[in-house]
Amino acid sequence: MNRRVALSVVAGLAACCLTSTPGHADGKQLSPERLDMLDQLGYFTPGFKAAAHDLVDGKHALEQANADKEKLTLELSDWQRQATEAEAKATVLRQELARYDHPEETDFVALQNRMNDAGAKPEEQIALAQAYVWTYPASPHEGDAQQYLQQVQKKLADQRQAEKDAEAARAAARAELVQRAQAHDLSLGEWRDFLRDMSQDDLVKLLGRPTSQTGDYWIYSGDWIADPASKRRVGMEINFNAGRVISVGKEPHFP
Repeated sequence: MNRRVALSVVAGLAACCLTSTPGHADGKQLSPERLDMLDQLGYFTPGFKAAAHDLVDGKHALEQANADKEKLTLELSDWQRQATEAEAKATVLRQELARYDHPEETDFVALQNRMNDAGAKPEEQIALAQAYVWTYPASPHEGDAQQYLQQVQKKLADQRQAEKDAEAARAAARAELVQRAQAHDLSLGEWRDFLRDMSQDDLVKLLGRPTSQTGDYWIYSGDWIADPASKRRVGMEINFNAGRVISVGKEPHFP
């Protein structure tokens, strides 16, 4: 091969290898295929052809290595991002686990809040306190929970006793009123309160049959009403509507 031609080809190969970059190859870039084409034209000796192939193959290998490096860098960045996200999720899970690892603390805070709630019902408070004492006998707050429980138990006991006392007082007052009614010892106002909305059957059981009756008006003559104005005891008139007392007054012929 002509030495001048060979030197020109080598210079061209070197220029292509030094100036071309990955991703910017054009139609004039040398490749093993183009070398084979030049070889068929008779430009290369066997030794020169082998050296040229080594040069071009080395350049391609370098380009591939750079591409692999760039890909690996991107993948590494993505792995780092995934690792950061995974660590954040793990932190949240550890916090949740720590909360569930000590449920007696969370439940005691809930118990405290319910005990300090002025609008909470005692039945709800005692149920929560009793559940805590049964569930966490070894809790450091067990003593406080016991005090809460005893506090609500006393409150409920006091309420029940107050209701019993009030009911007993109402029953005693009612019994006394019935005795006074049967003894004809009530004022007109007391009779009105006592007989209001009473049925005719209950009235008969309590006072007996009336002296007279006209439709829904019953008259009990005699000394039924203690009249402080006249200093006398007078009879009374009872008016019904649908069989129940709606009004009580003095017997009509009394002023």
